[in-house]
Amino acid sequence: MRPKLDQHLDYFIVAALVALCYILFIHDLGGIGFLGPDEPRYAGVAREMYQSGDFITPRLGGETWFEKPVLMYWLAAIAYAVFGVGEAAARLPSALGASLSIFLIYWCGRRVFSRGVGFAAAVILATSVGFFALARAASMDMLLTTALTGALACFLVAMVTEGPRRRWYFYGFYAALGFAVLAKGPIGILLPVLALGLFMLWRGTPWDWKRWHPEGVLVTALVAGPWYTAVTWVNGREFFDVFILNHNLERFTSEVHGHPQPFYFYAPVLLLLLFPWTFVLFPALRRRYTRSEQLTLLWAVVPLIFFSLSGSKLPAYILPVLPPLALLGAREIVRNEVTTAYRVGVLVQAAFWVVVGVALGFFGDTLNIDFEIGPFAALVPALALAGLLVAVAVWFPPPALGTFNAVSMSIVVLAITIAVFPRVQSLESMRPWEGELDQFVEAGDSVVLYKPDRWMEYGLQYYREAAPRVALSAEELAMLTRNGDRLFCIAENHLLDELSADQTVLIEVVSSVGDQSAFWAWQP
Repeated sequence: MRPKLDQHLDYFIVAALVALCYILFIHDLGGIGFLGPDEPRYAGVAREMYQSGDFITPRLGGETWFEKPVLMYWLAAIAYAVFGVGEAAARLPSALGASLSIFLIYWCGRRVFSRGVGFAAAVILATSVGFFALARAASMDMLLTTALTGALACFLVAMVTEGPRRRWYFYGFYAALGFAVLAKGPIGILLPVLALGLFMLWRGTPWDWKRWHPEGVLVTALVAGPWYTAVTWVNGREFFDVFILNHNLERFTSEVHGHPQPFYFYAPVLLLLLFPWTFVLFPALRRRYTRSEQLTLLWAVVPLIFFSLSGSKLPAYILPVLPPLALLGAREIVRNEVTTAYRVGVLVQAAFWVVVGVALGFFGDTLNIDFEIGPFAALVPALALAGLLVAVAVWFPPPALGTFNAVSMSIVVLAITIAVFPRVQSLESMRPWEGELDQFVEAGDSVVLYKPDRWMEYGLQYYREAAPRVALSAEELAMLTRNGDRLFCIAENHLLDELSADQTVLIEVVSSVGDQSAFWAWQP
């Protein structure tokens, strides 16, 4: 009777996780246009790869584009072929990668610890702000995280397995490293090697690597090697110089690509990415660890330290720390102990809700994340959630608070998808201009962006399938019109008064979308 009950429970858990992944990662995936500069760039590279049939050399606007490896482009191209070119298809690799990560964490937690730990870890991971946000983005970060999650899961399961299956779990670990390298380059091997090296030092067993079937490195090479060999063969030194030296080595050792931040940058970022599960982080980091927990902790700590030392820092870089922290946090929920560290974590989480409500409600414009939803529309729900969270924590044990978090975050994500995303699109995406421009210019006609942010430039390039012209000053715009041409331009609304006052060129506004306006410009 008991095995059958266990089997039914597994079916229920899988069904619940499938529903959770759909709600958080896949529902209305193409509901808004591409945001930021990266999404339209990566989606554009994948589109050119799909349309050209060249699956070796990534290109954007016909020029080689070696900023990132090829895995996301391949998967997006497959999605284009199946579902058609669009936002949903471009984001589908991240959404499916996030879903796979959830089931990998469940499988790993169930095998290494218990079914309860596996289920709790999967829920924690799925409902963490950073995880479901990047699951909905066309980027490489989620695919790297999925590969590293698979590597960690296979390694931990191999550690607790005896017999012939153990070898195959290690081979799964090495295969996952190959996909990590295809997802984002050498960092896919470097981070696990550093974590495992520290693990051996911690345990005082420097020769443990001999028991990890090191011949499996050949599996890594078989997965990642063919593309790296082919792209180097086709493009020669250019690929090495641009990808390895510029976008890997120089990105880490210098600020050549921008994004400089202080060393402690990732401390608050981690609290945000893990939100609303900060209450499990505090007790999870102050107790004795089993062997499996030691490696899990190092798998999270190494990326934090590594990227804190980097010259270029972006929040998404530390996404791979969330799966191991979810495992450690799940142990705390299942342990069901109310400690001082637990109470501190609850208060921090409640305070974070209040800070988020105040920030979005009253300082959204300052933070460049103004959704135009009104101050109290953001603050009141945040205060209510903070109050409910404290009440649940006071009257009920940690598993009840975990349930509250999972349900509340699922509701919040649905509300954001329905009510907030349409507003974001009008403010941070060029998709609304896709149909609007057809009224004024032909498909092949030039459009000029005046003093654009990078997301405007790459967004319009994607939706127009051509690189826009850019003018960074009124003088440059005047130069473009020196032959008596009337140019069709787009600029943010606050720049129109500047152009009108300068009178270097004359303008006639013909359309507006969100905070941007389209206008004709010509010489006086």
